[in-house]
Amino acid sequence: MLTLRRGLLSAVGTTTAVTAAVLLGAGPAAALDYYRVITYASGDYIGSAGAEWFYPDGDRISVCDNWGDGAGVAGYWKVGSGGSVTKIYSGGGIGTCEERNYNFAESSTVYIKVCIQDNGDVKEGTCSNWKEAPADGIS
Repeated sequence: MLTLRRGLLSAVGTTTAVTAAVLLGAGPAAALDYYRVITYASGDYIGSAGAEWFYPDGDRISVCDNWGDGAGVAGYWKVGSGGSVTKIYSGGGIGTCEERNYNFAESSTVYIKVCIQDNGDVKEGTCSNWKEAPADGIS
C-alpha cells in the first residue's frame, strides 16, 4: 500500500510540474495570432473606421472597412523599416475586407499601417502609425 501511495504522489508531482511548465510557458517569447492597426478619428471620420491585420500563420494581410462613411480603407505593408511599400485597398463598403496571402521569410519583420481613403484621397490624419510585426509571430 505504501508503494502504491508513493507511486501516486510521484505521478501527481510530475503532472503538476508539467502543467506548471505549460501554463507558465517554456520560454520568454510568445507567439501572437495576429497584429492589428486601426484608423484614428479625424475630421468626419471616426476612430476604428478601418483596420488592418497581419496573421503570421499563413502570412495573410487583411484590410477591412468597419464604418458606413462612404470612404474606403487603404492598408499598407512593407518588409523591413526601409522596404518598399505595398498597398491593399478595401472599397467594397462597410463590413468588407480585402485579403492577400504572401510568403514572408520567417526571419523578416513586416510593418503594417492603415488609413481612410476617400475618392482617391488618403486622409493622413486617420492613418495609424507603422506597427512592427515579426513574420514568425514571435515577439
